Amino acid sequence: MSISTEIADFITKATIDDFSTESIETAKIAILDCMACLIAGSTEPIAQLLCDQAKHNGGNPHSSVFTKNFKTSSQEAALINGAMAHALDYDDVTEGIKCHPSVFLVPVALALGEYINASGKDILLSYLVGFETACSIGSGLSESYFDDLGWHPTGPLGALGSASTASSILKLNQEQASVALALAASQASGLRQNFGTMTKPFHPGLACKNGVLGAQLASAGFTADQNIFEGRFGFLRAFSGGTDYSPANILESLKKTNHMMESGVEIKKYPCCGSSHLSLDAIFKIIESHNIDPNAIEKITSWVDFDPPRSLVHYNPTSALEGKFSMQYLLAAALLDNQIGLNSFSDEKINRAEIQNLMGKVIMTRHPGNEGKQSWMEGFHKVDIKLTNGDIISNTAERHYSGALRGATVEQVISKFEDCASIAFDTSLSHKMKDMILDLENLEDINQFIKLF
Repeated sequence: MSISTEIADFITKATIDDFSTESIETAKIAILDCMACLIAGSTEPIAQLLCDQAKHNGGNPHSSVFTKNFKTSSQEAALINGAMAHALDYDDVTEGIKCHPSVFLVPVALALGEYINASGKDILLSYLVGFETACSIGSGLSESYFDDLGWHPTGPLGALGSASTASSILKLNQEQASVALALAASQASGLRQNFGTMTKPFHPGLACKNGVLGAQLASAGFTADQNIFEGRFGFLRAFSGGTDYSPANILESLKKTNHMMESGVEIKKYPCCGSSHLSLDAIFKIIESHNIDPNAIEKITSWVDFDPPRSLVHYNPTSALEGKFSMQYLLAAALLDNQIGLNSFSDEKINRAEIQNLMGKVIMTRHPGNEGKQSWMEGFHKVDIKLTNGDIISNTAERHYSGALRGATVEQVISKFEDCASIAFDTSLSHKMKDMILDLENLEDINQFIKLF
């Protein structure tokens, strides 16, 4: 069998009983976190632009656009909800494939699940199937895909994870699921050059739409090449830069690795690019233990576990979106404001004179001797603050590689959801939403949850 056929076999035969209790519980927490980010992101300008476009184009009202009080086609709803969930860059990441998994899985599961009256258990299964598939396919790509070639990993891999989730929800057969994957592969896209603009969150939104479209066309009898991954002109070679890819890794990974446990879901504490988070953790340790006068700082060095800039492409940001992808702004703001939160990102805050002055003192570099090697191999960041009197204050923060849920406790994710949900809903309603998600496997019809919006 071809790789796509074997993946399709996994998608169509998987049951919720194939997954451990920890994996299922983590999937629920990831869905809760994704909905938190979606609700908070629904107030961003990208949300209104996409909603206006969907209303202008029209479409059968099959699926809800959350917080916006209208329905549109399942494809458009998945697009808008996916983009809103990623608009703040507050959503989860997974270590193995360096991408944001829930934003290309949850919007698809909910859009199609609403249309076909799927159960909560169906939603959970489709999430886990999409997660495992995306991670397995990612294991076959070259390191250059993740670092040097310009791809936003969440875009192309997201299209494939989305198609897997859509295939699971729609209960496609093996041949149809294989076609859905091949269609998603041909639609896969997302370039890192667009980081710091609305197009970055558009990437997972588009991945969601493409996965839904691929599954719907496959269900209707569309055809596609079964050798889409291993073929000479297929996904792996094209997205790997023509070298260092491994088709065999995909199936070995799919059959032998529990990616939810091995790669995990890492919850974000800060609404900005995840590549900055360890340095932020390190600088907040310094802030907690030292009373530093920003005017007494000569230089700030952020030692990172990747070859800069990777995702942190804006050294001199001038807008709120650029600031989310700037180590210079984030460390300067942490020092001046003693926090990085939802209110840290506005054009006015980024263009403050004191911020601009301090940003010029921030240097980002990789730990010496590891230049050009695999990202995250060191697993820690170090921040050095050199003062004008010659003193150097340092601290480090490490990445944790164990367990399915990483970066936050269940209680912290619930608190994050309640904080984000308060933007649009009262406490009573947000508690109902939270309780339904945490008991998702017992929900007979996902519309019981969706109607709360």
